[in-house]
Parts: sequence; structure tokens; C-alpha cells
Amino acid sequence: MNRPPFDALILDMDGVLLDTSGSFPVAVLASARKNALEPGLGAGWTEKDLEPLRLAGGFNNDWDAATALALLGPATGPGPGWEALCARLAERGGGPASVRELAGESSWDEVYPRVRRTVQLLYAGPRAGDLYGLTPTESRGLWEHEVPLIAARELESTGLPFGVLTGRSPEEARLGLFRLGLTLDPSLLVADSEPRFRKPCPDGVLELAFRMGSVRPLVVGDTVDDLRAALSSRARGLDAAFAGIAPAGSAREARFRAGGAYRVAASLRELFVLICGGRSCGKEAGS
Repeated sequence: MNRPPFDALILDMDGVLLDTSGSFPVAVLASARKNALEPGLGAGWTEKDLEPLRLAGGFNNDWDAATALALLGPATGPGPGWEALCARLAERGGGPASVRELAGESSWDEVYPRVRRTVQLLYAGPRAGDLYGLTPTESRGLWEHEVPLIAARELESTGLPFGVLTGRSPEEARLGLFRLGLTLDPSLLVADSEPRFRKPCPDGVLELAFRMGSVRPLVVGDTVDDLRAALSSRARGLDAAFAGIAPAGSAREARFRAGGAYRVAASLRELFVLICGGRSCGKEAGS
């Protein structure tokens, strides 16, 4: 009998378990627009313009992404100039450090707190006090627009243990689980509670694998930082594989395939069909 190629699933939340297209990207763009350097972002920017930034790597955190757009977007406008600038950020290693090099330390330190606060208020709405200790300013929160991409029973039907590794804060992660209707043991949720768990650092992957007793996990994510976290965990001795969630024909799909993804699919549900073939992933062939 052939052993299954992996023994556990490590799942990202946003874009994998939850459709967040109406929440965090909207908050990121609105916050960047409100807090942008002069002359401001101007017209023409959409949530799709965040994709080149995500592909640069190091911007899995929405506060970082919004700050980068607020600082650098006004100089380029959307389109080819912005894409070229994001490519420059990638050449510098991506993430906040690359933005600080171009915009300056003081500019980042000035804008980041304002951007973060705006994102938090827009996302949480009336729950801003519970999630962030802020006085609410919105009657509704963008989190209410989030839609589950898969049912809890479908996750359980794989026959594999699974955990969630997310760039959300612990409070946001618990809200996401609520939105999913998913009850998860606290030990199987690793959120952005401390810097070492922030992707692309592999510590979150290694921690979840350890908690589940996994030596061959399949890491499933929808960003370059998810891919890098999985690959970096291999360099640390974990026999991890990566599966990417990306639209067919997208630059992200191409990046995942070039990066050595085990599989790439348009959704987690489609991925389960590819890797399980209609049977339980946790059962050996012929059993």
C-alpha cells in the first residue's frame, strides 16, 4: 500500500477558508487613500492593485500593505509604474524594510499607526472595542462581508488533522472561525500573536506541525509569503509540501508553479478533489 504524501493540513484563513475580498482589501485601500502622502492616491486605484504588492513578498500583513501603498502609491499611480515599483521592492527583499529604504524610516513610523487604526476601525465596525480596544466609528464592520469558501464538514471529510496558520491577530482569527462556523481546538490555531509567527517566517508552520505531531504536512495558502514559509520550513528539517490557491492563468499561479508547489488550484474544494481523488486523503490506497 502507498502511504499518503502528507499526514496533516496547515491552512491559511483569508483567501483559502474565507472569501475576504469584501473586507480586508477594501479596508487596506480605504486606509491607504485616507492616510496617503501628498498629493494623495487619486482616482483609478482598486483592490486589484494590491496584487503586485503581495507578489513582492513580505506584505502578508494588511497594515504593512496599506502603509506601503499610502507611502509609495502617490508617486506612481496605478498601472505599470506601480507594478515596476513593486518589482523593485521584491528585488530589495520585499516587506516593510524595502519600503523604509525608499520612503524613509520617519515616514513609515509616522504613517503606519494611522493606517493601522483606520484598517482596524473599518474592519471591526461596532466590534472595534472588543477586537482592538478602540472606540467604534462605523455602524457595520467589513468582516460582515466575509463568506466561507468551504464547510467544516468538508474539512473533516479529508480524514487528516488540520490546523490554521493566519496572519490575522488572535482576535481577528477567532472572529474568522466564528464566521466559518468552525470549532477548532486553540492549540490548532496559530495567529500573528508574536513576530516569529509572521509569514514568511517558518516558525508558524513548524509550531503547528509540532502540535499536530506531523512530519509531512501540506501547507495551503494563497500568497507568496505562504509559499516561502513552507519552503523555509523544509530548510529547517520539516518534510513540508505547499499547495497554492490562485486563479487560473494568474501571475500568482505562475509564481506558485515556478516555486515548486505540489499542486495549484482555484479553490480549496478543487484542491481536495485533486489531491484526494474523491476519497479520504488520510487513508492509504487500497485500505
